[in-house]
Amino acid sequence: MEQIKSKGLFLLWLGAAISIAEIVTGTLIAPLGMWRGLAAIIIGHLIGCFIFLLPAAYISAKQNQSAIKVANIAFGKIGILLFSFLNALQLLGWTAVMIVNAQLAVNSITKQIFGFHSIVIISILIAALIVIWLLFNHDWLFRINNAVVILLAFGSLLIIGIIFKTGNLTSTSSITTISFGSAIELNVTMALSWLPLIGDYTQKSNRPFFDSFISSCGYFIGSCAMFIIGLSTVIITGESDFSTVLSHSNLGIIALLIIIFSTVTTTFMDAYSAATNIKNIFTSLKTNLTAIIITLIGLLISIFISMTYYQNFLYMIGAIFAPLFSIIFATFFFIKQKLPIWISFIWWIIGILIYSYIQRLDLWIGTTLPVLIIICLGYYLNSLVFIRISQNKSIK
Repeated sequence: MEQIKSKGLFLLWLGAAISIAEIVTGTLIAPLGMWRGLAAIIIGHLIGCFIFLLPAAYISAKQNQSAIKVANIAFGKIGILLFSFLNALQLLGWTAVMIVNAQLAVNSITKQIFGFHSIVIISILIAALIVIWLLFNHDWLFRINNAVVILLAFGSLLIIGIIFKTGNLTSTSSITTISFGSAIELNVTMALSWLPLIGDYTQKSNRPFFDSFISSCGYFIGSCAMFIIGLSTVIITGESDFSTVLSHSNLGIIALLIIIFSTVTTTFMDAYSAATNIKNIFTSLKTNLTAIIITLIGLLISIFISMTYYQNFLYMIGAIFAPLFSIIFATFFFIKQKLPIWISFIWWIIGILIYSYIQRLDLWIGTTLPVLIIICLGYYLNSLVFIRISQNKSIK
């Protein structure tokens, strides 16, 4: 991947955040109310963007390696292969989820405007647009993407204005309860889903910290805005289904374009990065062709997928990748001597178990931040013990 300028990185990640999936996740926070919901959104995104995405992007920029390949510093080549596979799976899942969310919203609007509704046809149309996006060469792609993202940003502001004018709708949707800590964790894990990708776009940067920071800021601004739209939708209109709100918004074709292009600008990154990860395993494959195949598989999954497990899918991402990058962070920033690979894998497994345990405690600060602190501290202390033992052996 060619080097992307700072402005391009900001708009790239702003566009990645502008998506129906982010809005849908924001609706899940509505039971907290407006002010506690806003607090959860801001705190969760500060943790996800600046404690996880920023250092992940920075490490890739300093190492001149993709997000997953930096796993080599703690987990070796076997780690790159394993985590490439796991990341490709989660990105395939995201491709399917994005197509599902877009299909539901588009069908809701086309039914209202044209009296047309088809899960299969709309899903195929969205997947086809993602494939077209992937076929652009990178130079043209980012020019078009930047222009579309700016238009999407204005469209998002338009949606916010419409929500406040829509008023209360009659809703048959039930709203489940959610704790403050769980709400924070939803925000963190949404950012965490980009953790194995962000370094793919900063790895050739000439200004490692600035480009990493500007990328994180782009996602922070866009994602916070989308979550707030989702939160406001439920609180102001009384409707937890965002598609229903859009269908009553009188935005018509504008709403269709916002949904379709916001899905395309986000999902092409999922498919492309999934292909990049698969190429780590099967080096002879062509990235663009593999990305198209990923999109088509995601399309097939999306037609049969149930959104019932969406929240659990987010938490699974946190459980796998929060401990993984905690160990990478500790290795890069704090540990002078590299530990054996088997120690890193043991700590990764411990991290997954700790994540599962802390999640049940439902702490007010969420799960991911405590896991980061515990794993970094434990791994660092383990390194001190290992260095001391190695020194004693060398003396003898």
